[in-house]
This record gives sequence, structure tokens and C-alpha cells, in this order.
Amino acid sequence: MDGEQLYDELIRYDTKAVILLVSHLKMDIPGILQGVSPRNDEFKIVGGVCADDPANRPSIVFTGDEISQSGLAAVSLNHSDLHVHSYALEHWQEVGPSFEITKSEGNVIYKINDKKPLHVLERYLGKSFVKELPDSSIEFPFLYQHGNEKTAVYVINILPQGAIEVSREMDEGDRVNFGFVNVQELLESTAKQLNKLKRSPVETHYVFNCIARKRYIRDFTTQELAKLNEISTVTGFFSYGEFGYDSSNKPKLIAHSMTYLGISEEVREPLQDFKPEFHLAPEANAMMTLTNLINTASSDIRELTQNIEVSEEYYRSLFDNNTDFVYSTDLKGRFTSLNPSFIKTFGYSESELIGRNALNYIMHVDRQRVRRHFYRAMDGREQYYDLPISTKDGRINHFQIKNIPITVNGQCVGIFGIGKDVTQQRQSEKKITQLAYYDGDTDLPNKQKFREIIDEHIQRAKKKKRELAVLFMDIDRFKIINDTLGHRAGDLVIKELAGRLGGALPKGAYLGRFSGDKFTVLLSKNVNEESISSLTDAILKTIKEPFSYNGKDFYMTVSIGVGIFPRDGDKSSEVLRNADAALNHAKSRGGNNTVYFSRDMNEETLRKVEMEAQLRKAIAKNDLYIAYQPIIDVPNETLIGCEALLRWEHEEMGSVSPAEFIPLAEEAGLIQELGKWVLTGACEQLKTWMDTRLGEFYVSVNVSAIQFQHPAFVSDVKEALKVSGLPPEYLCLELTETIMLHDESYSVEVMRELSQLGIKLAIDDFGTGYSSLSYLKHLPIDILKIDRSFVRNMSDHSPDVAIVQSVSMMGRGLNLKVVAEGVETAQQLKLLKGLGCDYAQGFLIEKPMPPCKMGEFLMKQDLAAVQGS
Repeated sequence: MDGEQLYDELIRYDTKAVILLVSHLKMDIPGILQGVSPRNDEFKIVGGVCADDPANRPSIVFTGDEISQSGLAAVSLNHSDLHVHSYALEHWQEVGPSFEITKSEGNVIYKINDKKPLHVLERYLGKSFVKELPDSSIEFPFLYQHGNEKTAVYVINILPQGAIEVSREMDEGDRVNFGFVNVQELLESTAKQLNKLKRSPVETHYVFNCIARKRYIRDFTTQELAKLNEISTVTGFFSYGEFGYDSSNKPKLIAHSMTYLGISEEVREPLQDFKPEFHLAPEANAMMTLTNLINTASSDIRELTQNIEVSEEYYRSLFDNNTDFVYSTDLKGRFTSLNPSFIKTFGYSESELIGRNALNYIMHVDRQRVRRHFYRAMDGREQYYDLPISTKDGRINHFQIKNIPITVNGQCVGIFGIGKDVTQQRQSEKKITQLAYYDGDTDLPNKQKFREIIDEHIQRAKKKKRELAVLFMDIDRFKIINDTLGHRAGDLVIKELAGRLGGALPKGAYLGRFSGDKFTVLLSKNVNEESISSLTDAILKTIKEPFSYNGKDFYMTVSIGVGIFPRDGDKSSEVLRNADAALNHAKSRGGNNTVYFSRDMNEETLRKVEMEAQLRKAIAKNDLYIAYQPIIDVPNETLIGCEALLRWEHEEMGSVSPAEFIPLAEEAGLIQELGKWVLTGACEQLKTWMDTRLGEFYVSVNVSAIQFQHPAFVSDVKEALKVSGLPPEYLCLELTETIMLHDESYSVEVMRELSQLGIKLAIDDFGTGYSSLSYLKHLPIDILKIDRSFVRNMSDHSPDVAIVQSVSMMGRGLNLKVVAEGVETAQQLKLLKGLGCDYAQGFLIEKPMPPCKMGEFLMKQDLAAVQGS
């Protein structure tokens, strides 16, 4: 008979209670209770289960017609005047961890946490508990919580392969705990119910008490029944499961409980002397203490578990969502975990890496270094290092790695690794370093980096007591390349120069580009005069080879200055400065040579510094003056012009040679100011002489190449003419051949503009420079001045005579006047007449004179001495 049939058979309109007895736990107790349960809460159901396993503990149900081991007996209490009172006491405490049912079918559980159920029970509750199953399950059943309801689930049978059969159906994914009766709560609930009965006593009691209470809390159970008996007669039995109610007032199977039904037909008076007090034996008190301990421990475990779960969630969130890759290894370096960023970064799946040694995935050259960091991390020291790692598809990126130990109970059990892709950062740093420390055209160390290289080697050399050599190299006349071919061609030549110089260097040498066309070399091995000379000869030789650009060959030379550590200084700054001083001396000797530094060079440099200071003072105090040297017409020996020459008479040093202070003025940036002053002063002086009718002749003014290239030069000339009032045809500007080497097109343009003003133009020191007849004929010049070196060595049959004669003939052919400088003897003047030279100047005629003496010379016009000599 099922529950619905039972309902139809027993329930009447006046039914107040149903007492139900079921033979064993293997019957469909939930179905029976559901079928017989009241439809409108009109009656109460009490009762219990007679046995757990019919095979071990059979129970008999019989009627007048049949006897059965699987059945039920029920009785309904019906009367409209019947009063019933019912309650069920069940107090479970969760003990231990939570488990998941991972494999089940109906009432049979095959796996708990992917393990055999018997193994789980044995681990947590012991071998003796498993040995006593299924009887022992009533003491520690499983607790299944669904919503707010806790339901005891008993083991009712042991099956093969470690499986178990339980008292209700369980689904895969359900979670259970172990349950233990909470004696303290049970005691308090019982006392509360007894107090209610004291106020409203009944006439009789029906009690269905769990057999486990008789077994484990016998003293309490005995006193509980005795208290009920003090109120009225008690009837009932000990069962293997009782019927109570859930939170929605639906009947359900409960355990380790007592189900109570009180019946009265009349209302009784409250009991006055009844005291619901219990005097428990020491064993029961110990059970309560144990219950309290379990309760507190369970609470602590729940809190700890919750904290662990929160921490694990924090860790998992940090691990899974970290944009940096994170991994862990065991103490042998084998991967034990990888976060998603790791898999995304390197392209490997988790199954490809877990259990494999991390060293297998880094470059062989880095393995020893990584091992050292790994062992240091095992010792408890955090490790930071950069590492290039190849991805699965072969790309190599750079990562910053951090290793920290995984410590459990003070012992290192593994290593955590955290990595960040710093490829772009390192590339940017490399670019910044390249820009900061290396030349952009040649990739050679720049000035700052080269100083650092020297400093490092000086420290080593001091310890090992070795010598170092520093070579300063400057390409002679390199500016010609930039000015004539443009800076792009100059950059290409610099690159080729760097390649040639690098190819000439021995082992242990370092090449740098200091600035412009200036290179430096550091020799750190086998430093001696022989090895240095061998290197400088090789450099001079390789630079002499022609440079090709646009199908044309260009030839260059190099000047080299050598400084030696520690002889020429024990600091990088001193050695570099002295090597630079040696280079300047090499260039002053005409270039294409090597000069070793000597202490005299420092004295000369110091003298130049002092000389520059004195020159600036002289300019400020107007200590400079203009001297004038006459120029005569050779055929008739009459005055045709004069040359204005800047002179410096120092109060202590005496007369300072122009050959010394003019180059110094150019280096110091004073030549523009001085040149303008001379130009204006010469024009004003000639105009004064002309106004006093001392003669009509031109004044010739020397122009520095730096002054000529200045953008304001033409304006300065125009201003000098305007201020002085001198007609342009009386001004002659003497230009050196080197002017053409700076910027030929610009130079020709300026010369034409000056010529159009009516100014005479002369090429000074003709024959000593780089003039080409092919372009000379196209220049707007009026005069050629033969350098004094050719005039000084003239004799009847010397080659210089032929040179002077050739220049004179060329001048006539180009319609140019030719001036011979440095005429000091009558014989030289006589030869010049015979060679057809137009003009002459020199000591024979007159030395350079200050304005006052030149004025006297003009007044006397004394040429008789010349004619008679």
C-alpha cells in the first residue's frame, strides 16, 4: 500500500493524528510521507522506522490476511474533541570538511571527491567506524543541506568496490558533511518543550525515540522519558528513523531525534511541582563538552575555510587576471601551474608544459645564469633578472623575471615566477642609449661614451701598471668636402672614414667619433712607440686612398696627435687634452703627420691663451694701429698704391708679428671686428691724404677668409666707403686663394657684387695655394700678387725667375696687373722690370709705416734713392 492509498483508507474529517510505522529504511519513505501528508494541515503525523536493513534486522508487519517484512502499519486518531500536541527534536552539528558527490545513481554513491566512499569514511572516521557500518552510520551520518533544510543521510548497506547505499537518493554535484548530534541544543530544546507541557499537560504521550539516543546518550534519554512520564503515561518504542517536519511543515524522515505526540480529551490544569531539570552522568557531561568542543572547532574551521576560500579567490583572481605571466615550479624546476597570461604570451598549452622542466624552454647560453637565480630563490632571496625567451612560434622577446620562494611551514616547496614583457622598453632604452652614447652617422662611441671607455681602462691600467695611448685624428681640409659637395656627401665620407679607421685598428683598440671630422682611438694593448707608429702609418696610408663620390675621386690627409697614459696625464681629461694639443701642432705643421705630445705644447697653449687675453685688451684700449707700405709702378717707379697692414705694438712684448696674432684673432672670433675696423680706417686715411692733395693712389686691404664668408661683409665694405667718402675705384681688397675653397659659388657671387661696385680685387700670395687657371679666368679680379717666396730666391737663371715671368705673361694675357711682393734688392727690381712685372712692393721701396710717416713719405715723394741705386 502506498501513501495515497493509506490516506484514503485512514483519513476522516475529524482525524487529528496518524501514527505510522514503517518496517525498514529501504522502503520509499519519502513517497509514503508525501502520499499520506495532510492536505490542509488538519492532522499530525508521528512514527518511525522499525529497522535499518531488513537482511540484518528483519521486522514483521502482519494483518489478518498476510505477513510481510516490507510494509507499514498505521492508525488514525479521530474525534472532534481530541486535542493533540506534537513536536520533533533533531539537532545536528556539521563536522569536518564539505564533500562533493562526484558519481552516484539513485541511492548508491560510487565516488565522493572522486574517491571511493569507504576510503573517505575510513580516512575521516576511522577503520572501526567503517567496520561497524551500517550501524555506526546512525552516530555520524552524512548531512545533506538543501536550501535551509538539513537532512541526515545514513549508510544502509556496504556495496562492492567501496560503494555505499544510503537512505535517500543523491545526485551528482550534491554536497554533504558529516553530522554529529548537538547535545547542548538538544538539552535546551527538550527543556523548552517540557516547560510547554508543564503549562498545558496532556493525558497521554506517544514517543518514538531514535535507537542511537539510547546507545550514545542513554542517561539523557532515560531522564527525558521519566520527565514525560511525570506528566502522563508514556507509550512508544526506539526506532531507526523518526518522522518530523521540515521548515515548510511537510513530513520528512529525521534521525537521532525524538518524535512526540501528546493526546488529551480534556484540558488539564498546569503542573505546579514539575521541574524540567536534568542531572546528567559524567559520561553525558563529557558528551556535552565534546559537543561544545566540536561545535567551536567546526565554527573555527568554517571561519578558517571561509578565509582560505577568500584568500584562494584573491589569489586565483590575481593569478588568472594578472597581465604579467605567472607560473610556479617544484624544487626540480618543473612547471606546476601557469596563468592564462603565460599561455597567451608563449603560445604553449598547459598540458604541453605542466611537469616539464622550465630550463628546456630558455636558451642554452642563459641556463647556468637562471640556475643561479633559482637556487638563490630557494634560499629565500628574491631574484630579479632580464631574460630573452623564445615563444612557441620562434619569436624572441625580452622579459623581466622575478623569482620568489613558495614557503610552507618554514620550508621552501617550490618557486613562483612572475614575468613582464619589457621588449619595447628595452628597445627604447637601447635607442636612448644609442642616441646618448653613440654617434648617429657611424654608430661609434661619441665623446661622452669614449670618455667612459678611457676612464674604465685607466682604472684597469692603474692596477696592472700598464700604459695606454690616445690618438686624436682630424681630417685635413674636410670642410672643402662639405662646402663643395654638400653635407650629404660629407656624411658619406665620414662613414667610409670610420670604416677604414676601424679596419686599420689592432686588437684591444677602441675607435670613437669625437665631433665633426675628429676621431679618437684608444690603444689598450702593447702600447709602445713602435706599435703606435705602426698604427699611425697604417692610418695615414688608408686615409690617402681616394674617396669616390658621383664618379669622382677625392684625396684627403689626416693629422694625428698622440697622448700616453700616465706619462701625459693620469686622468682621461688630461690625456685627451694633451692629445688634442698634439693634434693642433700636427695641423700647424701642414697636416698629414703625427705629433706626440710634449710639455712644451702646454706652455705654447698657455701662451696662446694669454696672448688672446692681451689681444682683447689691446682692441679695447686701441693699442692696434694700421701701417702702410707703398706699392710702385715698376717701369717708371712712381707710387701707384699702398697696402694697409694691421700692427700691434705691445708695451712689454714689443712688436707682435701679424703671423701670430691674426690666426689667433680668427680662432677667437675677433677677426670680423678687427677686419671691419682696418677696412674703415684705411678708407678714411686714404681719403684724408687725397683731400690734402698728397697724391692719388689706391689702398689695398687684406681680407681674411672667415671675414669674407661672413654674410655682413659686403655691407661692411659699403659702410666703410660711405663713412669715409672714398670712391670705390681707390679701394683694393686682397683675397687669398683659400677663399675659393670654402664655398666657390658663394665666393664668386660676392666677388662679382664687389666688382660691380667698382672695387679692385686682388689674389694675394698667388702661386702658394690651390688656384686653377681653368677657373681663374672666370673670376672678376684685377690684380695678381706674386708671393714673396718666389721673389726672394730670384737670380738670373733660377726657376723662380721662370715662375715670375710666367705669372707676368699670364697676367697680361688675362688683362691683370701683377704685383711682386718682398722686393728687397735693386737686382730684384731690375729683374722684375726685365720680366715685365707691373707693380712692386718691399723693403727696398719702404717698410710698412704708421700714418704719420707715410704722410711724410708722400710729401717727399723721395724716389731718387731708388733710381740711383
